[in-house]
Amino acid sequence: MIPIPGPIPVSGTSGLPGWMCGRDAPPGEAHMDSLSRHEQVLRVFHLIDILFGARQPLTTAELKDRLIARGVIDEMSEKNLRRDVQFLAKFGYALERSRKRTPRGTTCDAWAIRPGRGAEELTPPAITLPELLSLAVAREFLAPLAGTLYWRGIGQLLAKLEQVATPELVAYATAHRDGLVVHPRPATGKYRPQNLNAIHRAIHHRLELELDYMSLGDDTPRRIVVRPESLVLYEGAVYIAATRAPTGRTAASPGIRFFKLDRVTNPRATSRAFTPQGVPVDALLADSITMFRSPDPSRRYRLRIDQPRARWAVEKPFHPGQRVREQADGSVILEIERAWDEEMIPQVLALGEHVEVLVPADIRERLAEMATRIAARPAQPGG
Repeated sequence: MIPIPGPIPVSGTSGLPGWMCGRDAPPGEAHMDSLSRHEQVLRVFHLIDILFGARQPLTTAELKDRLIARGVIDEMSEKNLRRDVQFLAKFGYALERSRKRTPRGTTCDAWAIRPGRGAEELTPPAITLPELLSLAVAREFLAPLAGTLYWRGIGQLLAKLEQVATPELVAYATAHRDGLVVHPRPATGKYRPQNLNAIHRAIHHRLELELDYMSLGDDTPRRIVVRPESLVLYEGAVYIAATRAPTGRTAASPGIRFFKLDRVTNPRATSRAFTPQGVPVDALLADSITMFRSPDPSRRYRLRIDQPRARWAVEKPFHPGQRVREQADGSVILEIERAWDEEMIPQVLALGEHVEVLVPADIRERLAEMATRIAARPAQPGG
């Protein structure tokens, strides 16, 4: 190796993408920049792990080969890989650049992380019992995602932490997991790993997804094409948040729909890319009690809940965006700025005589009509 003196250039002239240097992306490139950013962060974490595990400096060609072997990349230029290495230097890792002789007899740049700030950042940490227990329980909550990178990732993290924890600590943590019960425990292995991997690939690379879907009203599955935005974990089940893609017979659907993974078979990521909608899925669900979405606008609700059910309405909570005003008689007023009628009406009916709808007035009248129809229904023979 032939040492090269001087720091690695990481200033604005280093060739780093503009977003790393604090500049905004050019108009029309926001989606591509977002995707490139995500992919680069993934590569950078793998580069850190590779460099710390290497016994000698590695050339960009060697780093590229190891990233390919890990399945992180399929192909990329060595120029872009050097930018990733420079990214590490920009954020404080003590990189050392040297010259290494290649099998052909030439020399080229090679990289290593020398002892110092970077090495100290990744020294195996001391693990505490609460941290180990929390991760173990978190893995149970992720059980419906068994087979995905999320499930594998937390499993690998637990394995690494157990390597730096003493055997006594691991045994103690195992013995005391009975102190917390997850109920109902999500089922593991519920979904086929190859299906989850195909869906994750389509989400990650923003590719249209073909799948067979059988809704509750269907007798046989229908082949549809969707544009998946994300996976949503709700009450132990996994949903694909997606819009319908245009086909030869149907136009694109502008609104997000939720496709339950239990009803999905034969998903296949296509080669057709798409641009995601502007509003994140978690923001779309902020006004929703369940997974319901309506094309109609949400509206304001104001409810009075009597004392016998007031505590339940506050603890549940009745709605994620509710504001609570306690009253002198033990009742509460719930202020809900945005909610959909189709979600609110079943919730209100469940409270029976203990709830009064103050706003909107038409829902108050609608509930009164429903109560009249229910009371007027004749009793069925044998009921």
